Amino acid sequence: MKSFSGYKTIYYVGIVFIVLGGIRLLNHLSYGEILFAIGVLLYSGVQIRFLFYKSIADWWTSDYLKLSVNFLFLISIFLLFVIDFKLWYYPFVLGLLVDFFANILRRIKRT
Repeated sequence: MKSFSGYKTIYYVGIVFIVLGGIRLLNHLSYGEILFAIGVLLYSGVQIRFLFYKSIADWWTSDYLKLSVNFLFLISIFLLFVIDFKLWYYPFVLGLLVDFFANILRRIKRT
């Protein structure tokens, strides 16, 4: 259970870095990209780690969508830093939309 709370802490630190980095990016301040990227890497890393706690045979459609969302987030960070592509936010926004619909699908599955 201690490892779960550790992952939960890393997850929320990632969300804080995403918010801080996003605010700095919108205001064109320094180090916004770095904070944003660190946050996305922490957030996506923890979610991918939790997805692989279950066997792939037990996955539902929402789990596959969550995996694709995290890969879209990681692709956006790759485009931001490695390629320095100015339209890096397209895969990020697409990932947010897919994540929104994956959450709706998961809630439908529960009922």
